[in-house]
Amino acid sequence: MRKTAKKLAHVRVAGPDQKGIIARVTTFLFENDLNIEDIDQRILEGFLVMNMVVDVGGLKKPLTAFRRSLAATGRKIGMETEVRLEKTKKVKNAAILVTKESHCLEALVRDMKAGRIQATPKVILSNRPELASLARKLKLPFHHSPSDKKKDHEAFLIQQIQKVEADVIILARYMQILSPEFCFRYEDRIINIHPSLLPSFPGALPYAQAFNKGVEVAGVTAHFATTDLDQGPIITQEAFKVDKRKASLEEVKQKGRDKEAKVLCRAVKLFCSDELVLRRGKVVHSKKEHEIEAKTKEWF
Repeated sequence: MRKTAKKLAHVRVAGPDQKGIIARVTTFLFENDLNIEDIDQRILEGFLVMNMVVDVGGLKKPLTAFRRSLAATGRKIGMETEVRLEKTKKVKNAAILVTKESHCLEALVRDMKAGRIQATPKVILSNRPELASLARKLKLPFHHSPSDKKKDHEAFLIQQIQKVEADVIILARYMQILSPEFCFRYEDRIINIHPSLLPSFPGALPYAQAFNKGVEVAGVTAHFATTDLDQGPIITQEAFKVDKRKASLEEVKQKGRDKEAKVLCRAVKLFCSDELVLRRGKVVHSKKEHEIEAKTKEWF
């Protein structure tokens, strides 16, 4: 018998936990003659997420039909489902979350439209209306919802993210703390830029924290957002020197802003080029990217 070529896909099942979910999903895959190469399942406050790497090379039906069948099975048990082929989607769909600052947003859209980042900016989402005019200038859809009621705001985000089928969710100076439930739902595809060299100075006012501590080296970090605030796996970082005798807090902030867009764009580029994935809570880089980072990283 001729051996079928391996073809890997990421299968994700998410929803309220209940008895028999895992057995139902794995049985469905077995009935479709699919082999599970890797599985990671976790529960947070009654919400279950299963991430699986599945060999669909021997699938006897078209992938679109398999997706529909899995979705139908998911609906019967109250679960959302998703199937993504590994390293085959050349251009990913991006949802960009913002608040008031525009520098990261503008850099991301510029690099995406120029083809430097293999992604299409599908929608800009915000908790405030200030960047609506910029979105119109960029000719991109813009939607905002106030964040004073967090559950309502996050329900709005989820609806819009699902609508555009976002492969990556980018926090481009989005000045809100996402709930653990939201991060848990999307934790392998939310990329955040934090204005410090994590793990130092997480949380609010990181530049002020660094300045008040008298650091001589500050910086910025792009990382995957997870259920732990500003403690998600690090993707890229860049540092800059601080002259403690002369520098003001505003000068430190400006130096940081100059780095934020650059580092965030680099992290998103890696993700969209399939040079890294988040698996079991760790960032996995390709060997090639390690070599590139070693040659090109400029700290000062």
